[in-house]
Amino acid sequence: MGCIARLGCLLLLVIIGVVAWLNRDRWLHRAPAAVPTVSATSDWSPLTDAGAQRTRDALTKLSSPRGPVFVTLGGADVASYIASQIARQMPASSDSFAARVKDDQISVRATMKISELGKSALGVLGSLFGDRERVEMGGTLRVIGKGVAEFLITEVRVHDVALPSAVISRLVSPLVKGARPKGLDDNALPVAIPSYIGDVRVAKGKITLYKNVQ
Repeated sequence: MGCIARLGCLLLLVIIGVVAWLNRDRWLHRAPAAVPTVSATSDWSPLTDAGAQRTRDALTKLSSPRGPVFVTLGGADVASYIASQIARQMPASSDSFAARVKDDQISVRATMKISELGKSALGVLGSLFGDRERVEMGGTLRVIGKGVAEFLITEVRVHDVALPSAVISRLVSPLVKGARPKGLDDNALPVAIPSYIGDVRVAKGKITLYKNVQ
């Protein structure tokens, strides 16, 4: 009986499989359609006066004696505040500025004349680019003195071509206007900050500003 029962079950499974196969068009038609893959959008943001102003408002609160000892701000707002200063150090031909904060890195990009950026500093690489190209600079922010921070640039891309690290200082140093602040790295651009800011941390796409409590 056990053997007959097992044969009966097997026969039943075969019949169910055949019926399902014969009716496959009907149940496949009723199955939910696959969800289309949505491509990731760019997280670059144009520089905005509103974002820079929100950062200035937060800094004002931080300056109060009874205010918080730190504030954490959205990357796009602080990037607008910082990049607006960096933009003034870029070649006169620069336009289409945008910025982003991704993980622990701040990036600024713009389109500019390569000749004004310093085609000679690019060496043989300069022949690879056109008259105007998109230039992207990425790095981090750190306080180097009272009222001054530096945007320490660790990578530069021109038309999506990553430049060797040895070239970065030759491109960045001539962009510094006026006297170089004490302690400014050869690969960095100066950023003015309120004198009461003692530290800056960049992480997970956000920027935290710490008040100097000493």
